Amino acid sequence: MTQVDPARLCVVRQRYKDAHQDHVFTFWDDLSPQQQHSLFTQLESIDPKALNSIFRHAVHASQSTAIFNNLQPLAHSEVKSTTHSSFSEREDWTERGLDAIAHNQVAVIVLAGGQGTRLGSSLPKGSFPDVGLPSHKTLFQLHAERIQRLQTLARIHRAAKAGRSTDETPMPIITWCIMTSGATHEQTETFLKRQVYFGLDPDNIIIFQQGVIPCFDLEGKLLLSAKDQLATSPNGNGGIFWALHTEGVLEILQKRSILYVHSYSVDNIMIKIGDPVGIGHALSTNADVTAKVMPKTRADEPLGVICHINGQVKVVEYSEMDTELAALVDPKTGEFVYRAGNVCNQIFSVDFLARIPPILQTPEQELLIYHPATKRIPYVDLSTGQQVWPESPNGIKLELFIFDAFTLAERFACLEVERASEFSPMKNPEGLDSPSTCVRDLERLHIRWIEQAGGHVVGASRSSSSTVTEALADNGDLVGFEISPMMSYAGEGLEWVRGKTIQACHLETKDDACLL
Repeated sequence: MTQVDPARLCVVRQRYKDAHQDHVFTFWDDLSPQQQHSLFTQLESIDPKALNSIFRHAVHASQSTAIFNNLQPLAHSEVKSTTHSSFSEREDWTERGLDAIAHNQVAVIVLAGGQGTRLGSSLPKGSFPDVGLPSHKTLFQLHAERIQRLQTLARIHRAAKAGRSTDETPMPIITWCIMTSGATHEQTETFLKRQVYFGLDPDNIIIFQQGVIPCFDLEGKLLLSAKDQLATSPNGNGGIFWALHTEGVLEILQKRSILYVHSYSVDNIMIKIGDPVGIGHALSTNADVTAKVMPKTRADEPLGVICHINGQVKVVEYSEMDTELAALVDPKTGEFVYRAGNVCNQIFSVDFLARIPPILQTPEQELLIYHPATKRIPYVDLSTGQQVWPESPNGIKLELFIFDAFTLAERFACLEVERASEFSPMKNPEGLDSPSTCVRDLERLHIRWIEQAGGHVVGASRSSSSTVTEALADNGDLVGFEISPMMSYAGEGLEWVRGKTIQACHLETKDDACLL
């Protein structure tokens, strides 16, 4: 191992001393040459004065109450809705979206940096082994199969418009980008390779890693996770903008002539990946950013709300929202005044994404700032050299939020979609937003598809005289019904069930149906 150059070491030590962070060298003389090289490489790549500034700015901003001085809800005219728009408008959006997909102009990015630790697993959430579906599919498999089905639908759409057979029409490509973290990157790559990418071409899958940022104690001092290593954490879902640039993903998207990117969180089991309606809406409005939102169902629901602050589009986190404002109801509509719930489901133009990295490189920019989160962070005690696993919060992790970029959009659009069709996150081991509620919500959606197509689903022990939807409304029991994404993306292609009764099962193909 190469020895650390003394001159360079002197410069770096002085840099940290000037920033009052030179305690990071406490164990330097105890380290082996290899450990010294590792620590030096990490420290040399960091500007401690800039980190101090970032920390102070983040903490100060989080303590400010000025956020409510000029807070205004989105006007009704600013929010389009898939449930209240006309049929012709929805058809126009769908056609535009399918056109773009058919011409390889759409990519999707899954934010997959999180582990399933709260679910009792150290695996990436996307490969969580069994969420409880009859098929036993992982979230990654559901995503991959939805991409395949959407590619097929776009191919059929293009063939029909051109008056050609499907066989004469090339299969479109939806580039699938997967943003991992240090904790999930290698496991995600290994998992997808082992599963042969669930039938997708690996040349059209880009796995890239978000950045990390050092952790601080409560007074703003850098923490060591080991004698030769700073404690770090992923830099939040807002790290996507810098990672797309530094990992070369943005350049690939531009070379592929991709116009729009659908970005979403990995833990939403009902995500409509590459949603042609959302893409078409973005194209029709020429939007830089389109946020897909859900109406809040209760005042204290843990969803951030998209608002205007000083005339700019912002997301106010539920923990920051004034309780009285959150509970305000519009007497004309009976809906919450602040109702546009943000669910980490957005569509960006590639041109917009290309404008972000230069902004992030501007030292004094205040548009994309870090947010502090007080956490329990393992660290090395500087006096004893022993690693400590704290029982209470002892430090601060900093995160960038993807929605802070909404402010930078010259053309911002908001599309309200139906919660029961598109949103059921998997965050908790039990109760609300758990694997059991995800499976329940997906099952209810699939049963609704069958009923809308004119069919019925019954449980193994139920008669065909009542639908499963009615039974679920009574007691919420699961009956074990699931439709593969390979069969239907959003309820299409199920005409064959009209007038038929199906016993609950996992429908991968028509042949799996047990007709009664």
